[in-house]
Amino acid sequence: MNPSPDLYNLALDCIDKHAEVLQNKHHTALVYIKEDPVTGVLREPPLRLSYSSLQGLSNAMANAFASLCLPQGARVVLRLENSAEFPISFLGAVKAGLIPIPTSAQLTWPELEFILRDSEAAALVAGPELLPQELLQNRPETLRETLWLCDKDQRLPEGVRRWQDLLKAADATFHTEATPAEAPAFWLYTSGTEGRPKAVIHAHRSIRAHDARAKVWQDLRAGDVIFNTSALNWSYALTCGLLDVWRHGLTSVVYQGRLGAEQIPHIVRRHGVTTLMTVPGIYRRLLPYLESREGDLAGLRVCLSAGEKLPDELRAGFREKTGIEIREGLGMTEHSVYLVQGHDAAPVAGSCGKALPGQRIAILREDLSECGPDEPGILASHRSCEGLMLGYHRRPDEEAEGFRGEWFLSGDLASRDAAGNFFFLGRRDDVLTAGGYRISPMEVEAALNAHPAVEESAAVGLADAGGRTSIQAYVVLKAGAGATQETAQKILAFAETRLAKYKVPHSLVFLRELPKTSTGKLRRKILTGKIEAG
Repeated sequence: MNPSPDLYNLALDCIDKHAEVLQNKHHTALVYIKEDPVTGVLREPPLRLSYSSLQGLSNAMANAFASLCLPQGARVVLRLENSAEFPISFLGAVKAGLIPIPTSAQLTWPELEFILRDSEAAALVAGPELLPQELLQNRPETLRETLWLCDKDQRLPEGVRRWQDLLKAADATFHTEATPAEAPAFWLYTSGTEGRPKAVIHAHRSIRAHDARAKVWQDLRAGDVIFNTSALNWSYALTCGLLDVWRHGLTSVVYQGRLGAEQIPHIVRRHGVTTLMTVPGIYRRLLPYLESREGDLAGLRVCLSAGEKLPDELRAGFREKTGIEIREGLGMTEHSVYLVQGHDAAPVAGSCGKALPGQRIAILREDLSECGPDEPGILASHRSCEGLMLGYHRRPDEEAEGFRGEWFLSGDLASRDAAGNFFFLGRRDDVLTAGGYRISPMEVEAALNAHPAVEESAAVGLADAGGRTSIQAYVVLKAGAGATQETAQKILAFAETRLAKYKVPHSLVFLRELPKTSTGKLRRKILTGKIEAG
C-alpha cells in the first residue's frame, strides 16, 4: 500500500486555517504602519487586516493572477517596498500556483533586468515609483504581464495593468489546491560567487520546519505582536517576521518608511509589540533613546538580532538599560536561521548559538568527515533539514559544489565546542556581509570596472571599531586618468547608478596595481590586511 502523499501549502497553513476558525478569523494578522514621506509623521490610523480579510484579499489576488492565464509554476517578480500589498501579492501568487520572487526595492535597472531574465519571469508586480522606465523600452521576452500599484489619475504605459483594478474586479473566493510539501513555493536571490546573483528555490515545507525556531528563539506565545524592521524580500523578515508569525496565528507589524530610532519605542507602546526583530545597527541607534521616557519599551519581552555579529558592548548596554537579553540567530538564504541563542540559557561569549532541535548541523573537513570539538571546519546542514533549499535555479556547478553527499556545505567556516555551541570564524569565499546583506565583491567590481576611467578594481569589507562592516573599493586607473578626489567621487556616483545603495562602496582608494598571484588571481586577503593594518 502506497503511503499518503505529504501535502502542505504555506498559504493555507499561514492564513486560511486561521480565517476559517470562528475564534481566530477576526484576530489581527497584519498591522501596516506607513510614514508620511513629506512630514515624516506616522500615518494614523494604521491599516489593520484580520486573518479573514487577508484570506479574502489574497484569494482575490489569486483570482487576478489566474485571469492572466499564466502557466502553473510561472515566476512573478515582486518589486515592492514593505506594504500590505506585499503579502497580498506574495500569498496570491502562491495560491494561484505561481512562484513569487521578492526583490529589493533598491535594485537598479541592470540588477532587476538580470533577475527578470534569469528567472524567465512571466509577471512583474511593481510598487509606486518602482516601475522602471527602462522596462518599457527593453522588456524581456518572457515577461507577459506588468502590474503597477499606481493612482487612478496616473496614465498607464502600454502593456501595463493597474494592480488595484485587477484586485477590485476579482472574486474573494478561491480554492487553493493541495500542494506537495516538496513543491517549490518561492525563490529568493542571493549573491553568487561568480558575480551573478543566484536564485534559491524554497519548498512549501520550509515554513513548517521553523516550529523549533518559533519555540526556542522567538519564544512565540499566544497574543504576541512581532515587529521585524527589515525589508520583506529578506528571508529574516519574510519567514521570521511574517510567515512564521502567521503560522502560529499571531500579529505581524510591517513598517514602510525611514525608520528612526525614536519611532521604535512609540511603535512598541502604541501597538503592544512583544517581540522586536532587527539588526545590530538599529539596536545601536536605539540605545541613546532608552534613557528617556520617550524611549520606554514597556511590554517588550523578546529582542532578536540577525544579519551580522552583535558587538558584545552593544548587547551589554542594551541589557543594562532594558533588562532584555538580545538573542542572536545565524542563517543564510539557503537555510533560514538555524543556529540560535535560545531564550532558556545565557548566551555563551563569542558563540552564535546552538543548532535548533531537529536540525542536523555539523562542522566538516573537506573530505566530509566531522571535525572534533573546537576544530575549525565548514559549517554544513544535513539534507534532511526541512528548512533547507531545494537547490539553485540553473546553477548546476554551484549546486554540486554545495550539495556533497548527505550535506549542504555553507560558505562559512566555524567551530563547535563540546557543549554544542557554534562559533562563526568567517567566510569560505569572499562574499561580503555589510549592513546585514550578503554582497558579491565581483558584482561590485563589475560595476566599478564599467567606468571608462577604471582599469580594474577590488572590493573588500572594511570593519570599524564597533564591528560594523562597509565596502571599500581599490581601483587601478587607466592611463591618463587622474587619481584625484573628483575622480573618486565620479566613480562612486557612477556605481550608484548600477548598484543598490547597500552595495555601493563607502570609500575608494587608488592603487598602482592590485596584488595578484603568479597565475593572475586577485589576492583579496592582502587588501583586507591593508585595512586592518590601517
